[in-house]
Order: sequence, then structure tokens, then C-alpha cells
Amino acid sequence: MNGLYALYKAFTNRLGGAKQDFLPAAPVDAVPAGAPIVPTAPPPRAPLSDALPFLTTTIDNHFYPWLVDLTVFSDPPLTEFEAGALDSLKQTVTGQTFNTQMVPRLPAVIPQLMHSLKDEKISGARLAQQIAKDPALVGEVIRLANSPFYRRSRKIASIEQAVILVGQNGLRQLIARVAFYPILNLRSGSMTRLAGARLWAQSERCALICRCLAEKAQVDSFAAYLSGLVSNVGMIVGLHLMDQLLNTRQDGIPASSAFYEVFIAHSEKFSCRIVEEWGFPENVILAIHEKAEHGVDDATSELGKLLSQADQYSKISVMEEHRRLPEEIDINAMKRIPCFAQTALS
Repeated sequence: MNGLYALYKAFTNRLGGAKQDFLPAAPVDAVPAGAPIVPTAPPPRAPLSDALPFLTTTIDNHFYPWLVDLTVFSDPPLTEFEAGALDSLKQTVTGQTFNTQMVPRLPAVIPQLMHSLKDEKISGARLAQQIAKDPALVGEVIRLANSPFYRRSRKIASIEQAVILVGQNGLRQLIARVAFYPILNLRSGSMTRLAGARLWAQSERCALICRCLAEKAQVDSFAAYLSGLVSNVGMIVGLHLMDQLLNTRQDGIPASSAFYEVFIAHSEKFSCRIVEEWGFPENVILAIHEKAEHGVDDATSELGKLLSQADQYSKISVMEEHRRLPEEIDINAMKRIPCFAQTALS
């Protein structure tokens, strides 16, 4: 997979050197009852060189084969069916009309809630009224409020109490996860069943790490969280398409570097197209576009740099969890990086 390796090697050089179960959203704005509120000066802005230490190796050459249960990709040329499937993916990415069958529209309540959550003065009662329109959201908000993370002595039963307890930051992240998780649809086919869960786990961890890096760099932390969560949405939808077009039961899942070089490139561009169609904030769209270009330089936005670093960290984290981390990566050094250590499970 020499072409893909060269792209990511250039990425690391430019940086400065050769369970599916949802994690609880951190209640940044939740204050324990009776705790004094002490005003503090904002911390000094962290320079990106401190917030983004470069990696000495790229994880991508190990991560992508692992997604489909391979050690490495092989070198055979594309088959006729693989080439046709990739051409269909390209047409889907570059087509004039948005494929609503492949990529569903977001539920109407999600954009409304996202808009409401930008208003710091909105009441908990108003948020509860909006959330009550979506039964899935009601269940998840109450479930989160009763999780051990919040350590309540009494069970929360009403959506109004849950909204107040979780807080606006927690709601933003919870709503984002609930909105995008159905896209995974693990029952769609062999490739999605195999790679989809791992890719979603990495996306959730990428979102958490990106948010942490953003908080340290004083960049919009929710935009960072959202960028990490949806940066792989094009690849997840691409897996669905491959399941429809390839006979993986007969021919097996593709194993060639030639296939995945093209698949990854088209999928990342597809992520850009999807978030544009969904009307995401411009800084999120830009960051995902910059990630798709496989390059980080002085012209890259701050959020784009954070997303690229969080992407690498999260891949290391999930591979460490599954005991598939390559020996050349010093995991002890990684665990000394605060934003990595917060989400590492081992």
C-alpha cells in the first residue's frame, strides 16, 4: 500500500518529524449542589506545538487493514467488480444530487435542538419540550442522567430533571451521538458488520480526544467534538455501498491495497459532501475537508490540525484496546499525553 503510506508519511513529516455503548458526555457545566462558584481567569491559550505533539510513525497502515481483519493489505490488482464498485462510490460522491437512500436526512428535531443549544439563555423546560418530540432522545437523556457518571442518590424519572442535570454541553454531545448512530446499521452487510463497529468506536473516541485538545487550545470544543464524530461518516456510508455492490459471500472481502487506497480517498471526500448537505458549521466542514486532503501545514485551520491529531490518537487508542498496536508506537509515551490518557482504556 505504498501510495497510501506515502500520503500519511508526508502528513507526519509536515507535523514536525520524519463497545459500542455510548460513553457518557462530560458535564462541563454541571456544578455539584451547594458548591461555591469561584470566578477564575481563563487559562493562557496553549500553542498548537504543545497541544499537538507529532507522532513518529503513522498508525494508518495498521489501522485500515485491522478494520477488515487483515494484518496487511495485499498487492493483487483490482478485480472488475471491485473497480465497478469504486466507480459507483465515486459517482455517489461527485453526483449532482444527494443520495437520500444512501445517506438519510437528519431528523427534523436535531437541527432545532442544535440551534437551541447555541442559546445560553434557553430554559431547561424549553429544551425538555423539544427533546420530548423524539422518544429515542428522551430515553437516552434519562439513561445518561441515571448513569454512574452523575452518582445521583435518587433515580431521575422526568425529562425536565434530566436536562437540568446533564447540562447543555452534555446534551450537545448526546444529541450528536443519537442522531448519527443509526447510520451505522450493522445489519446491512459483511463489510459494515466487520468494519463498521470498529470505525464507529474510533469516531466516538476521536470526538472525545478532539474536544479535549480543543479545550486546551481554546478552540470551539463542541465543533471539535462534532468534527471527530462525523469525520468517518463517508466511510461508513461507503461500506454500506460496497456491501450492496460486491458479492463478499462468494468472493470474500477485498484485501488489496489498490482497492483501499481508492476507497479511503473517495470515502473521506464523501464525508465532506455529507456534512455540507447536512448544513454543518463552516469550521467543521473545513476541518473535515482538510483531513480528506491528507495534509497539515501552516495554512490548515486550528480545528483541522486538532482533528488530524485526534484522528491519529484515537486510532492508536482503539488498536491498543484490541491488542493490535504495532511495536514501533511507544504506548507509554502516548499515555503521558493528557488528552490521550483521558480516553485510553488500558
